[in-house]
Amino acid sequence: MTDLSRQAGAGFGRGHPAWESKDSPPVIEGFRFHRPGGWLRFESGWLSGEQCLRNLETVVSLLQKAMEGLSGIDRLITDAVAAVKEISRRGDPGGKPPGDIAGYVNLRLDQIDEIVRQSRFHGRGLLDGQSGVTGIGVGIDFIRGGPNTRSSPPEGYEVTVDVLPSRAIMKGGVAVDEAWVRAEEEIFLAEGEQFFRYRLEPEETVSTLLKALREESQVAGLDVEIGISAQGHLAVRHNQYGSQYKFKGCSFKTPLLSHRPGKVERSWKGRDIQGRLGGEPTFGIGRMLIGYLDNENTSELTVMWRNGGGGRCHVVQNALRFQEGIGAAGDLESLALPSFESRQLGRWMDTVSGFRSLANISFDTWQQVRDALYQMMAVSFEVEEWLERGEAWIKRYQNRALACLREGGDFRAVPPHDDEVTVEQAEQMARELREMIQGSLKTPEHSAR
Repeated sequence: MTDLSRQAGAGFGRGHPAWESKDSPPVIEGFRFHRPGGWLRFESGWLSGEQCLRNLETVVSLLQKAMEGLSGIDRLITDAVAAVKEISRRGDPGGKPPGDIAGYVNLRLDQIDEIVRQSRFHGRGLLDGQSGVTGIGVGIDFIRGGPNTRSSPPEGYEVTVDVLPSRAIMKGGVAVDEAWVRAEEEIFLAEGEQFFRYRLEPEETVSTLLKALREESQVAGLDVEIGISAQGHLAVRHNQYGSQYKFKGCSFKTPLLSHRPGKVERSWKGRDIQGRLGGEPTFGIGRMLIGYLDNENTSELTVMWRNGGGGRCHVVQNALRFQEGIGAAGDLESLALPSFESRQLGRWMDTVSGFRSLANISFDTWQQVRDALYQMMAVSFEVEEWLERGEAWIKRYQNRALACLREGGDFRAVPPHDDEVTVEQAEQMARELREMIQGSLKTPEHSAR
């Protein structure tokens, strides 16, 4: 066994599992890390064309299996989003949400978890964190890691928050009272393509105005909260943290919302979190801290700040690692797939209802229905991005396998390089590669060896 196969970690060649190394963290009492089951055979060291093809064929087959499961998750999430959108469209904000929507969505979430359990390759879980990075946050939430995130030391990586995040906000120019309310005619508020215009009633009061603005914003689908600031001004604040979220508004006759009546004004920009992971630099998106790609230990490690000054994150690296390329020149490749269990999906979202993931969403109030919809839509976008990424990986390694065939022997049956190889062709190409390898083993030259 070569040094390279030992370094490959859990499930690669016959090297030692990653969690048996001297640098691996302990299992924290009360928590359980996902760890790979079964063995995957990857060749390493000085690779022949045949060994290179075996590695690539295994990776392509594994990715095909993972993408098959992810496609099923995508269909279930899309179905649930469509159902909740329809409920929201037909619902009565003054009543209660239909009781059957919770059962409908929870059934889809159970089906997602079943797909995750069944998505396995040679005994190894593909979509449950066993082929990526798993972690536990103390004082923060672990979101995900990347292929080059290193397993943390026993004490975990320290998470330091240097600048706290904030939310976009807009405040009126005067303290709200009945006189200002009666003087106003119309208030406009918009977030992206969602907006509403509310015409005030002649006998409008502060309390009825707040109630009406909240209802209008909910019906229009604005992800904002509306209230009175500590200084007594009308205040609108976005529910999500960070600089990417914004909205605009206007009060037409008074400075109740816009400081210059009749002029549409933009919200004050929110602030992204700033901090460090294990002493290494990060960039912030809302409340998420993400390790830079070139960090030695915390590359792509992502955590979510909730409150306080920071915390610690314990992580175990289970990413797929394999060598591709003929000879000793092949790079050691790393692939990492996150967990797609319902308890992990949507953990990066902030909601008024306080949902921590799709596993604990509920539909008892219309606010919860809206928050669940926001969370499911965000998850849907992420799943689609991972599907695109997986399809690109499959195409990439199929093309590398074809190049390896041309480089490693006289395979005249190999089709010319085609950049338009699609995911639908992947399984057929894998079978063709397998047949070519088997055919090469039957040649007199190979038998003589």
